[in-house]
Formats: sequence, structure tokens, C-alpha cells
Amino acid sequence: MLLCDGGSTYSKILDTEINDLRIIPTKDLVKDSQRHFHYATGHSSKSHCVHYVNELIALAEGGLQLVDESNFTILDIGSRDMKYVTFIDRQPQNMDWNSSCGGNMGFTVEVLGNYYDIDYSLLNPVSQSIPVTCGLLGVEKVFDEINNGLDPEIGVAKFLHGMAKISYSFSQKPGVVYLSGGFVNNQCFIRSLEEYCDVRLLGRDVLINGLVKIAQEKNFN
Repeated sequence: MLLCDGGSTYSKILDTEINDLRIIPTKDLVKDSQRHFHYATGHSSKSHCVHYVNELIALAEGGLQLVDESNFTILDIGSRDMKYVTFIDRQPQNMDWNSSCGGNMGFTVEVLGNYYDIDYSLLNPVSQSIPVTCGLLGVEKVFDEINNGLDPEIGVAKFLHGMAKISYSFSQKPGVVYLSGGFVNNQCFIRSLEEYCDVRLLGRDVLINGLVKIAQEKNFN
């Protein structure tokens, strides 16, 4: 069985027969009109699957597979949007999906890193932040500060801190955040978020784990 989490920039594909998980650029998925999946989530895979699953449902199911606690919050930050689910007694109590104030932040971080040749594993966090309401609007503030003489690495670190702050507020300011998505590999973002809460990393395949559970239940029934 083939499963896919089709993100805006990267897609995760799992072949359950051989337990092979691959992460590919979504542009390659979009170009391959012949590729289809049994179960999929993410807007980039809607036209490539037999069964489509809402991303919040996949995130919730994946979180339940990976977290043993009764009460917890999982936050997923992608290239285009962010979403969270809060559980009480392992039942979803609150969830939201934000593509406006969370819009394009992941994409913007990748663009800034490539443009200024920044290694995010080496980038140190800063205490200051750039107000972030949207990735595309936030990058304008980064460029303004850099053009006024600010070191590019500090400018990008300030953007990441602003992103951490709005992510924390968006997820309703939990004491602990279980982080999902590509930002589990961005140490500067993680350390910035840790100024507001404890951060526990779940990886990039949380939604895939959710699809596995959903597919198993549907096939069993």
C-alpha cells in the first residue's frame, strides 16, 4: 500500500509493503500525473489518491500513535501553513488550521536560508524578534533590517524567533509542544520556541503515521 503526505514543498511517501519512507520535492510529485496512492493527505496529493484524508485528522491520528500522554498538544508547521491539535484524555478538544498568520513561513525560511547561505544547524537564536504575521510579509521586514546594516544571520534568527512566538500563541500557549514537520530539523527555531515552552520532537512523518492507522482501520472494517 502506498501512502502520501503531499506538502507544498516536500512530500512524504511510504510504501508499507517494504516499510520504505521517502521524502521528495513536491514539484516531482506534481509532474508525475501517473503516480497514485491508496491513502493521502496534503493539498498536493488530492488528485493523486483513491482515499483523501483531511490533514487535521491525519495529524491527530498520527499524534495519538506517537505520544503516550493523556493530555498534550501537537503543532505541525509546514511550508505553507501551520496546524495544531490539543488532546484531553486522549480525545481531541481543540484544533485549528492557519494559512494566514502562519502562511508561507516554512517556505520563507527555506528561501532566506538559500539566499543568504545560512546553515540552520549552526545558526544561534537571538532574544529579539521580528513581528511575523505572514511569511511573505515578514521577509520584507527581514530585508529592511538587513539593508539597514543588520547582519543577515541575525536578521533571519530574529525572523525565526518571531515565528516561534506566533506559533506558540497560535497553539494556545501550551506548557509542552510536540513539534511535527520540517522544523524539527531547525535548531534555531527549536531553541527560540523553547523560550516559551518545552519542545518535544516528533519528526516529519507524523501525518504518515496517521494515514497508516486510518488505512488499517478502514481495511480491517
